[in-house]
Amino acid sequence: MNVFKQLYSSIYSPKTISTFRFQGIGKTILFVFLLTLLSTIPTAFHFTSGLTEGLKGFDETLRNDLPSFSIEDGKLNADSDKPVEIRKNNFIIILDDTGAFGIEEIEAKQNAIGILENQFVFAANGQAQTYEYDLMSMSLTSEDLIDVSKQFNDLLPLIISILIFIMYLFGAFVKFIEVTFLALFGLVFKNSLQRKLNFKQVWVLAAYSTTLATIFFAIMDSLLISVPNGFIINWFVHVIVLYLVFKEIPQSKKPINADKQKIKTLE
Repeated sequence: MNVFKQLYSSIYSPKTISTFRFQGIGKTILFVFLLTLLSTIPTAFHFTSGLTEGLKGFDETLRNDLPSFSIEDGKLNADSDKPVEIRKNNFIIILDDTGAFGIEEIEAKQNAIGILENQFVFAANGQAQTYEYDLMSMSLTSEDLIDVSKQFNDLLPLIISILIFIMYLFGAFVKFIEVTFLALFGLVFKNSLQRKLNFKQVWVLAAYSTTLATIFFAIMDSLLISVPNGFIINWFVHVIVLYLVFKEIPQSKKPINADKQKIKTLE
C-alpha cells in the first residue's frame, strides 16, 4: 500500500493502521514528512498571501498616504500630531510616534504593519515580529524606507521560499517529537493490553495514529477557524486512536504453566 492510500485509510480505520506495524521504519518516516507537508501548506499559504499583500500595500502607502517621518537615535519622529492608521488591501499600516500603539495592539489587528515610537512591528495572522530601532544603529527616513521596501519586494520570492522551508523543517521536528511522545503512551497500552510489540512497531503505529487530528487541524487552518483548546483536543484524538489501534492487535499468548505441561506429559 502506498503512502497516499495509507493516509486515506489512517483517517478512519484503526484496524488498517494496526497492520502497518510490520512495515519498515523508512516508509513511516516518509509518511511523517507527508503529514508535516499537509499541515504546513495552509499556514504557508496564508502566511505568503498575507506577507505579499501587506508589503504591497505598505509600499503603496509609504509612497502616497503616510506623512514624512524619520528614525533617529532609536526613535520615530513623524509629521503628525496623532497616530495615523490606514487600511490597504485588507492590511493595516500604522504610523505612531506617540506611544499609543504597542505590540499587542498591532497583533490585535491580525494583519498589520506598525511603524511605532521605538520599534517596527509586522503582524501576519495575529503573530507579530518586532524589530527595535536601537538595533539598526542608523538613521532612516521615509524616502529611505521606500527604497528598502522596493528592494525587499524584489527579493520577496526568495525570502518566502526560505521562510517556508524553515517552517516545514520546524514542523517536521515538532511532528517527530509528537509521534515519539505518543509512542510512550503506546508502551503503556502495550503492557496493559498485553500486546507483543517492540518500540519500533509502537512508534510506527503512533505515527499513523496522528493522521486524523493532523488532517482535521489542517482543514481548520485552511479555513482560518480557531479551535478552542486545540492542543488538548489534538492529543485526546491521538491517544484515543492509538488505543483503538492496539485493541485491533491480537493479544499475546500467555506462557503455559510448567506444571500443566508436566501433567499433560504424564497423561
